[in-house]
Amino acid sequence: MDIVEHKGDFLYILIQIVLLVVAFILLEKGSDWLVEGSSGLAKKFKVSDLFIGLTIVAFGTSAPELVVSVIGAIQHHGSISIGNVVGSNMANAALVLGSAIIVGNGMIIKKQTLHYEMPLMILAQLVATMMLLKDGYLDYHNGIVLLIFFVIFLAYAFLTSKNGFEEISVKQRSLSFYSLLTVIGMVSVTAGGEIGVYSAVNLARSFRVSETLIATTIVAFGTSIPELATSIKASSKSKEDLAVGNVIGSNLFNILAVLGIPSLLSPIKPDRSMKPDLIFMNATGIILLFLFLNRKYKAKKWKGLLLLSIYTSYIIYEIFAR
Repeated sequence: MDIVEHKGDFLYILIQIVLLVVAFILLEKGSDWLVEGSSGLAKKFKVSDLFIGLTIVAFGTSAPELVVSVIGAIQHHGSISIGNVVGSNMANAALVLGSAIIVGNGMIIKKQTLHYEMPLMILAQLVATMMLLKDGYLDYHNGIVLLIFFVIFLAYAFLTSKNGFEEISVKQRSLSFYSLLTVIGMVSVTAGGEIGVYSAVNLARSFRVSETLIATTIVAFGTSIPELATSIKASSKSKEDLAVGNVIGSNLFNILAVLGIPSLLSPIKPDRSMKPDLIFMNATGIILLFLFLNRKYKAKKWKGLLLLSIYTSYIIYEIFAR
């Protein structure tokens, strides 16, 4: 969708507000369908909710990041690709998971996730960080390495897919129903996120907010809206594995595929130093790991508030220190 400036046009602003409402409706209903459909698929294939969250749901809700980054690489705007991934990973780990913890009733994370998936996410982020700090850009050599890590992650996910599966005797619908519901949910949250970004950017421009601020806040936040809606809905329905898996899987997908694929098409280089952003991203991942390091692997609501304060600090830094 093309973004056009219409400063001071009341009707135009009203249309953007209506689009925002439509986006929120799509996100609300879409996340509901996605959680129900993906949970049903997990039971049908006798795999864990965590596996579905790490793969199907995570990849589906990360579609906006992939589209934005690929277009950025094709148009030789590397800063869009890299900034989008770093900003989205910050939003996922701090805003999305923080919100899910607050909405949930004392979120409990599985030992497997704490010992394997979360460290894998941190490792992937550190590898990408070292590549960027070493050369200042990512090219096809880096892309190949990242995609090899992505294949290893997929293999690991499939090998451990049965771990944590619980046979529950409940009335189930057909496989085609759950598949269709999952697809409709993915399309709805992706469309909701796209419409939300489009209208929010246009509203920001209407009120003469700088484009740099729009790029570092609204766009990165907007591409994480599907993860936010899905994880909050999953947590509210006591599907903690789906909520956590969605965040970790999305962050891994962002680092390994959303950066890996565009760098194969064209070298991607940020137009400013990303060092502070990378420090924020890696520190947040490590903090996330330690927040769950307790005997019961439980995150109380104050930990969710801490994560939200970290994200708020990051946004304030982006606004005032840039």
